[in-house]
Amino acid sequence: MAWLLLIILISFFAIQFIWARRALRVFSGSRMLRISGLALFVANAFVALTAVFGGITVAAGIDKFPADWLTGTVFSSYLIPGLVLCVVVGGSATVAAVATIRDQKSGAISSALAGGILLGWLVGERLILPPAAFSPQFWWLEAIYVAAGLVMVGSAVTAVWIGSKHRF
Repeated sequence: MAWLLLIILISFFAIQFIWARRALRVFSGSRMLRISGLALFVANAFVALTAVFGGITVAAGIDKFPADWLTGTVFSSYLIPGLVLCVVVGGSATVAAVATIRDQKSGAISSALAGGILLGWLVGERLILPPAAFSPQFWWLEAIYVAAGLVMVGSAVTAVWIGSKHRF
C-alpha cells in the first residue's frame, strides 16, 4: 500500500508543479483572488487523486475493510461504495481541478459543487457505517478531508464574491 501512496504523492506534486501557475493566471486580479484560485486547485487536485485511487482500491478489494461494517446498509460489498467514491467524489473533484485552470467562474462553481459532494460523502459515511468503522487513530484523516471540502467551498465562495465585486 505504501507504493500506492508514493505514486499518489508524486502525481500530486507533479500536477502542482505543472499546473499551479496556470491556476494563478486564471484567478488573476487581487491577491485574495489568486490565493483562492490556488487553494481551489490544490484542494481539488488532492481530493481528485486520493478519491479516484482510493475508490479503485476499495472497489477492487485491495484496501480491505471488514464486511460486517456493511451490515444494516444497502450494500453487500464495497464495490458500489468504491465506485461512488471514485466516480462521483473523485470525478467531481477532477472536473473542478480542470475547470480551475480554464475559467475562473466555472472553476469556482464546480469546486463548490465538488466540495459539497465531498462533505456529503463524509456525512453519509458517518450516518451509514457503524462507530467501529471510525477508529480513534484515524480521526486526523477524516479531518483532512473535512478541511479540504471546506477549503473547496469557502475558496469558491470567496472567488465568486471577489469576481462579481470586480465586475460591478
